[in-house]
Amino acid sequence: MVFLILSILSSTAIFITFKFIGRYKINTFSTIIINYIVACLAGFFLSNSFPSPTQIVTSQWFPVSLLIGVMFIIMFWIIGLSTQKAGVAVTTVAGKLSVIIPIAFSIWYEANDKLTPVKLVGIVLALVAVVLTSYRQKHSDGEQKKFLLPLILFIGMGIVDSFVKYAQAAYVSDEVNPIFSATVFGIAGITGFLALPFNKDATKDLMKLKTWVLGIVLGLVNFGSIYFIIGALNHIDINTGQQAEGSIIFGINNLSIVVLSVILGFVLFRERPSKVNWAGIALSVMAILILTTL
Repeated sequence: MVFLILSILSSTAIFITFKFIGRYKINTFSTIIINYIVACLAGFFLSNSFPSPTQIVTSQWFPVSLLIGVMFIIMFWIIGLSTQKAGVAVTTVAGKLSVIIPIAFSIWYEANDKLTPVKLVGIVLALVAVVLTSYRQKHSDGEQKKFLLPLILFIGMGIVDSFVKYAQAAYVSDEVNPIFSATVFGIAGITGFLALPFNKDATKDLMKLKTWVLGIVLGLVNFGSIYFIIGALNHIDINTGQQAEGSIIFGINNLSIVVLSVILGFVLFRERPSKVNWAGIALSVMAILILTTL
């Protein structure tokens, strides 16, 4: 339960930090690069070891960490744009409702995680909620982007979380978790540095103190989000002796992040979703509640 609570707080803090990055007009890509450096170092610090590149590359989990790392930086860039263009509430709901994808994967992959009619209803409701939450009445090019960004985020984050679930189930024990997380973030950081020459604004912003401050904050909460969710997925119930069901963990995690982010978006930034958006948010809570009360 402690790991799950920390995962919820860390993931919510990611969206809030991106909002502040937009408010202070800091280049999103430059903070993302700093964030991955910090997250990578945090992982090695917790592991109390610095394995050689050869040891990492020859590990069984390296191919999946490579894939997750590259997708991470792409999705983080999408999160940053969507948070600034569509708002904290809409971005959070779209990103967190992507939980239906890893839930479906967990049901397919795990022998003790079964698909029931109730779970199916929850998944369908979640899909409808994504559309309602992302909806905009205007249809200019800018507004279309506000619809597309959360939709892309929904699909992309679902795929990333599914790979995280696969890595956790197949390779990543609690002992391997810090090194695995550090490697994922390190790969994402390297990918960012390779793309840096093509983004002059990001290069300039790396010279600013506020970029580093928010980049460090983002890196710490970002590391926490993956480290703690893997810890929660690895939890063994002392009463049953069984590992936690991925569909239940992902559901509780994402429901809590949605509710907390919507509250903070309103309190901190006075974001006011439309009636249609509120309907989508309410439906999303209902959908994830169904998935978490099984």
